Amino acid sequence: MTTTSRGTTPPFSSVRHALQAIETIATSGSPRAFIVGTARSGKTSLLREITNLLADLETAFTEYRPGTSAASVPPSRVLVVDDLHLLDEEHLDQIGGRALDPTAGLIVASRPWPRPDGLTAIWRRLEQDAPAVVLGQLSRSDALTYCQVHGRAVSSACLTQILAATGGISWLATRALSLHDDRDCVDDPEHSGLHLLLQDEIAHRLNTADAQLRHLVELVSIDPHANLGSIESVSAVDALIAQGHAEGLLLRNGRPVPVVRSAVLASTPAHRLAELRAETSADRSSLISHDDASAPLLQQALNVWSKGDLDGAAGLVEEAEMAAGSPNSDLAADLAAAIWAERGLPLISSQSYLARPTDDPASSVRALLVHAGAGFPDRFHDRQSVAQSPTTLGVALQLFEAGLRDSVKQQPPASALSSLVQASELYSASKSVGPIAELPAVVAAGVAMGAGELQTAQAVIDAAVSAEQGGPWARPRLLGWQAFVAIRNERPHEAREALRQAEELVSPQSSRTQLLLATIRITLARRYGDTQSLTMAWQAALTASRNVDVSLYSLLPLGSLIDAGARLGDSVTLAPYLAHGLEIVRRLGYPPLWSNHLWWAGVQQGILLNKPGSLAPHAQALVAAAPHSSVAAAMAQAGGVWVAVLGGKVDAGAVEAAARGLAAAGLSWDGARLAAHGAGRLPDDRRASSRLMACARELHPPEVIRHAAGSTESSPTPSHEGASLSEREHDVAVLILQGKTYAEIGQAIFISPRTVEHHVASIRRRLEAKSRSDLIAKLRLTIGGTEDR
Repeated sequence: MTTTSRGTTPPFSSVRHALQAIETIATSGSPRAFIVGTARSGKTSLLREITNLLADLETAFTEYRPGTSAASVPPSRVLVVDDLHLLDEEHLDQIGGRALDPTAGLIVASRPWPRPDGLTAIWRRLEQDAPAVVLGQLSRSDALTYCQVHGRAVSSACLTQILAATGGISWLATRALSLHDDRDCVDDPEHSGLHLLLQDEIAHRLNTADAQLRHLVELVSIDPHANLGSIESVSAVDALIAQGHAEGLLLRNGRPVPVVRSAVLASTPAHRLAELRAETSADRSSLISHDDASAPLLQQALNVWSKGDLDGAAGLVEEAEMAAGSPNSDLAADLAAAIWAERGLPLISSQSYLARPTDDPASSVRALLVHAGAGFPDRFHDRQSVAQSPTTLGVALQLFEAGLRDSVKQQPPASALSSLVQASELYSASKSVGPIAELPAVVAAGVAMGAGELQTAQAVIDAAVSAEQGGPWARPRLLGWQAFVAIRNERPHEAREALRQAEELVSPQSSRTQLLLATIRITLARRYGDTQSLTMAWQAALTASRNVDVSLYSLLPLGSLIDAGARLGDSVTLAPYLAHGLEIVRRLGYPPLWSNHLWWAGVQQGILLNKPGSLAPHAQALVAAAPHSSVAAAMAQAGGVWVAVLGGKVDAGAVEAAARGLAAAGLSWDGARLAAHGAGRLPDDRRASSRLMACARELHPPEVIRHAAGSTESSPTPSHEGASLSEREHDVAVLILQGKTYAEIGQAIFISPRTVEHHVASIRRRLEAKSRSDLIAKLRLTIGGTEDR
């Protein structure tokens, strides 16, 4: 990192919030911060200001250079690291070890890409101490500050044009401001001369960029909605977009700013431009009849749809409005219906096909999917089979149709699930990225969970994520469902990882996917967090839910929201959604594969709110479905036992059998809660109570993260002085560090608060802690670093 004399104004005035953060960082007891920004966004300048202030405060610091050993720097000295993203794994591990010590001063700066695991671990650990300082795009006020500091007078009109042309990308905007000359504006109000100077610098950066990154920037500069199928995978596209953003060549969403687009057009040879235009126009033309005047608009709409831009695609479809029977009418119907479904409005999606009736086999299956999702069986219609050569996509849709029709029967055949699983596999193999209201993998996973086949649900979703089913637009939704199924499978770490990946995608998220991700957060908080985290997640989920209607395919996540609301004493907010969901399954004839979990959510709501009258209709529905559904039978049995437990009649054997029955039906967490409730009402029978608590812990293990290589669940956790914590003490210690009370710890790992108290006393003795603050400090040193949540 280069140094300057103290007090020198940095060449780039970082965004104001970053400058305001300098003093807070430097004057804290143990200065710790993660600074992130794109190329030439002011990271080094900000670090320089921080070190200047540290020197003024006489705070010892060490600037990291080649050969520096992070381990040799005392915790009392602040280690300052620039360009963290350029370090290799060995050096990242050293700095990561320092990051785990909350008393060690550490300030680092990095680009947002690349993100190796070691860098991500440092980022997350430092963000536990303070939010990251993000150097984003240059705002108008930032630009004015820059001009004031450097004595440059730029008119308001010129500043507006510069920010529009550069998109506020830090290095481009500041370079443009430094090159700007008011004298040129008299005869060149469009700043074409300034653009030429910038284009030369952009062309130089492109010439030195990776070949794949350059290819991506060229493609999106020719057509912002270009098909990127020539890049090997969706994940590779996401990585290249992240790289382009970090290099300051693309916005975060993968779009180039005007001056980058003009630089590509100006610096690319004519023959290369022709090749790029041919590549972008090749897209999905096989789906479109080019004899129709609407073809160009629909072609662009398909491209926009594949990138997740719903509003852009909708506008193009509406602009291409055509009469029924036109060559592209079926495609227009598919697009319109898929857009409305993705917006979370299944009723409007269904109406799209009523407005454009279709006889096309593939479109008919997509229409069936939409009508079923909205709960309109009267809109189903059997098609006469059309003789045609089988294709992978065609067979996938045939199996999809068969499985979906079977799944909404009152006595669904076993082939319903197998057909849907096969349909999902073939749909992935077809590489189709076209419009569809719901992904085959999501429907298959929903039916699998409805049948109590959690392993099948996980397998089909995992396979779809791996195969990138549906293309870029589908990835956030698939990752959300992967997280949802993982939670049901008692795999919270995998759920959090899938959620993290979904949140980090640069592609836009639709309203219903935003609600799905909010539901994941609230479900994790409900099962593994405390009341405060649940309340915060609940408020966020309510905000997301206001833009989305219920469909058949959202009933499972809806059940999780209903349960969370009941836990917080709120049965009113989601009452219309529950009623709408029940109306959908009523119109479909109460198919058990789709109805059981909604009824169970109603039962749980009544139990949590202590309103036996409200749960009765749902319990009766489960009893009625039990003869034809093993899942309904398990739920009906458990519901009866649960009501008896709440009434003070506890049969330990019946409680354990019902709890294990729920687990076998894919409801392990519910079974654990039932067992724990039963144990809590057997204070005089310690043997039976202990057996039920052990059952609860078996069905729903606490979320404890151990990163130590080679450790096992039964291995003791070493302490800072050679003492060791037992497995149960380790679990309690983790929850203490999360700030949970004794009662909350007991609820989390199914032990009594008194037992928690005994464990805490034992931990204090082992660690020789003299006070609570001393205990917390020693626990952080002992296990705090390995419990990265």
